[in-house]
Amino acid sequence: MSNRNHAATAASFKFVLIVAAVLALTGCVLVIFGCAFEAQSQLDLLRASGPAAVDAYLAHVDSHQLSFAAFMLESVTGHCYAYGAFLQGVGFWFVFVLSPLSVALLIAVRWLAARDRNVNLRLRFAAAH
Repeated sequence: MSNRNHAATAASFKFVLIVAAVLALTGCVLVIFGCAFEAQSQLDLLRASGPAAVDAYLAHVDSHQLSFAAFMLESVTGHCYAYGAFLQGVGFWFVFVLSPLSVALLIAVRWLAARDRNVNLRLRFAAAH
């Protein structure tokens, strides 16, 4: 592999990492904002209705414990009981689904493009013989 091809491969690998990192970072920020929104909502409930209302809310949320995959699905469909669940769920989708999926797709596209170049190169050499 020539230095030019190696540099192009390294640059595209950096691009894949940057895309994945941006998506994962966006997801982490959304999860943190979801947690902050949940805490703020509980504080507002405490100020408006008192500790008994917060305890009732937390008991209601705790009674609907879901697996992680079910939480991710229910949060984006709007069926979770926690206030900040939507933002947290979208953040988890970014981190655990979109980021790895983008890496897989970018690597597949890069591999297919390299494969196509190799096939075209072989065909050119075959035609020259």
